[in-house]
Amino acid sequence: MNGSVETPGLKSFIISVGSLISARSFVAISQILVLPILARQLTVEDFGLMGLAMTLVIFANTLSDGGMGRSLIRREDADEVEWSSVNWLMIGAGVACTVFVAGLSPLAARYFDSDRLVPLLLVMSVIPLFYALTAAPNAEIERRENYSGIAKVQVIATVAGIVFAVAGAFAGIGVWALVGQQVMLAAVRMVGIFMLSHFRPSFAFSTQGLRPHLIYARDTLASAFLTVIRQQLPIMMISRVLGQIPLGYFAMAQRFNRLPQFGLAGPMSSVIYVRMSKAQKSPEKLRDIYYAGMRLLSVLLIPSMTMVAVAGRPVFSVLLSPEWTPVAMLFALTIGGLVLEAIAIFFMQALFRAVSRTDLLLRTSIEGVIVRIVMVLIALQFSLEAVALSFTLWSLIMVPRNWQLGARLVPITLKGCLAQLIPSSLVAAAVAITYLWIEHLTELPNVAYFLIAAALGVLGIALTVLIDRQKSKSALAVFRHTPQGLTPATPAVGP
Repeated sequence: MNGSVETPGLKSFIISVGSLISARSFVAISQILVLPILARQLTVEDFGLMGLAMTLVIFANTLSDGGMGRSLIRREDADEVEWSSVNWLMIGAGVACTVFVAGLSPLAARYFDSDRLVPLLLVMSVIPLFYALTAAPNAEIERRENYSGIAKVQVIATVAGIVFAVAGAFAGIGVWALVGQQVMLAAVRMVGIFMLSHFRPSFAFSTQGLRPHLIYARDTLASAFLTVIRQQLPIMMISRVLGQIPLGYFAMAQRFNRLPQFGLAGPMSSVIYVRMSKAQKSPEKLRDIYYAGMRLLSVLLIPSMTMVAVAGRPVFSVLLSPEWTPVAMLFALTIGGLVLEAIAIFFMQALFRAVSRTDLLLRTSIEGVIVRIVMVLIALQFSLEAVALSFTLWSLIMVPRNWQLGARLVPITLKGCLAQLIPSSLVAAAVAITYLWIEHLTELPNVAYFLIAAALGVLGIALTVLIDRQKSKSALAVFRHTPQGLTPATPAVGP
């Protein structure tokens, strides 16, 4: 079915983002609630070993999709044969990645001097295949903007994984509780996406239909692969240089400091990418969407994450246990950079993809990997804390660089970008000073400081909304009216 449809307006945007954020928030909160249980049942080494095993699985996951699912979303005239061709290609890539992870497991175990890696990787090697099988069906769901359905699938899969992890931890199976959690999550998600999607592949394959997707995926895949290297290589380097226990602390810190990107920036960027794709011929509209996304996300992230960083020792002592207090400093040193990356870079990457400038995406990815490797290599000569600090220093270098390249495509300015961050940053500073003042004047149990920090974090968000309400309303208004959008795709649909 062809024809132009009007892009859903503000209400649809709020529902779409709200559905994904609610699901991701549920996942994030579930992780926070379950980690105290797992942290008390498993060892620091278990978390370090799982973090190391996941690096190879994440590499393979990136290769199994190659960005072609994203490419299907933006194609206006893709037909049944084209969708099916992309689907079969991605499944083939998923099979290859599964074989790759399984075959690499003995070499990885030898390199990192850990024989326990082999069985873990053999079991988790199926995860890339599960995600490859759902790449095209998931693209069809996103193209219909059925984000509430995706959110439901994600919640169900998360619950299944958590139940397995907790049961396994109490059963005494150690690191296998974490392994089973990841496999269960991927398997249940796969079944849910199959049930939700209207896409049913035909037994057709055309190399001609693949060409535009391969061109799009060329730079996108390279960029995604480089991003994974940038994120995962420090884990491998820490394991190699500092050992499993420091890696365990770092891996636990990452479980927390990636939550803002996973719970908020990720779902928002998915929805904003679709909106940017539909406004790709209007630089001014793209600028407004980018600014609006930055402003809305900064309101939610900056005050809340500032409070977690400032009150890190009582927060992590309560959530985990006194054994895990080193995580507090690692979190505080990394979270500033990761929040800035989530607010500024995630949406800029969506913009690069939306206007088919994946060359800029690749360029920033290459530069980012080089800067990260150099910084981590230098930091490893000092301490684990220096490695954590390098994440924030990286963002202070790469965010302005992304803005510089983005200004070539849309009329953004440094002043305009910083203006989106200032209100929430000022409020965050105020509530942080308030907390430190309370902590200085009192001697309370950790639970009390935890509750005070949580209350001040919520207060910071509320104050930012109140003080900046006019600009926040303007940011939401950007999504009220959008131009005529992409032609809705109707790939092969089953009876």
